[in-house]
Amino acid sequence: MSQETHHESTSSSEPSSPTNPIEQLLQLLALVDPIDLAGKAIDTTRRTTETLVVVLENFASTIDNLNRTTTRVNALLDEVEEPLKRVMPQLGNAMNAMATMGEAASQLAELSKRLGPLTTLAENAGGLFGFRPGKPSGNQTSPPTSSSPQTES
Repeated sequence: MSQETHHESTSSSEPSSPTNPIEQLLQLLALVDPIDLAGKAIDTTRRTTETLVVVLENFASTIDNLNRTTTRVNALLDEVEEPLKRVMPQLGNAMNAMATMGEAASQLAELSKRLGPLTTLAENAGGLFGFRPGKPSGNQTSPPTSSSPQTES
């Protein structure tokens, strides 16, 4: 009998809980308030819907701004594109002309270097024919001479 007494004492010290699984399931279902859960679900759905509406309004506003910006950019391109198409060939020709002028200037500098000895020869040859080598026109200290080269001695 000591075991029966022990069994009764342990069962009386534990809280009373039904041992039938169906009773346990019914007790768990009794703890769940379906009206409260439905209210929470409806509230969550309402907040989600409101947030979705705000997001869609922002998206629509962004698309509207992009459309206006695209219209402005297209108008600007329409205004600028035609003059640029007309100017670009002339600008390219001007750049080519500047390059050609640079080449011509370098060729002229090279030509003047190559003609240096010929210039010296021409000055010396001019002295043979009675022409004086080039003197600066501002410094004429010699007395005036006759205009014909035959009278010089």
